[in-house]
Amino acid sequence: MTVWIALLRAVNLGARNKVPMAYLRDRLAEAGIPGARTHLQSGNVILRSDRESGLVIGSVTGSEIGSLIREVLRADFGLDEPVMVRSHDRLREILAANPFAEAAAERPTLMRVIFLAEHPSPERVKRLEEHDDVRVQDREVYIDYRTGVHGNPLNAAMVARRLALHGTERNWATVSKLAELAETV
Repeated sequence: MTVWIALLRAVNLGARNKVPMAYLRDRLAEAGIPGARTHLQSGNVILRSDRESGLVIGSVTGSEIGSLIREVLRADFGLDEPVMVRSHDRLREILAANPFAEAAAERPTLMRVIFLAEHPSPERVKRLEEHDDVRVQDREVYIDYRTGVHGNPLNAAMVARRLALHGTERNWATVSKLAELAETV
């Protein structure tokens, strides 16, 4: 059995891109992903893939799960946004690899991780990491916002432009909670 965490991009942003989580869970079940759980309204889905769970598509990859969820979002909510998927094991690795562990302990809502859709090019990573508060590891970008997120020129939109990749950002408290919830799926 593999536990997956799907991170939806650009959902429930104020009045835009409304995706009620209960309805999403129902639609995912109809699409072959029964038992999916959600956390908060920002588009965090936790599920497992194996034959025992009743997942119609059997044992699948994160990419296949992301595509299936993206299709549900497109068909039911009119959203065409990438879905970043990580295994529970990978999420634990991300937590352990945090280069700003002290910041995460002191300021868990100001310590952020951007989950990228793809691997960034080394040249783009090098330029981005000229900022002291940014580190890229694999398909994740760690950012320590130190004093605040709003109005900070170093932000998820800037990172996406610099890396030329889609991603979605979660604060450290949410990432930690998702790992905890994934233990019980």
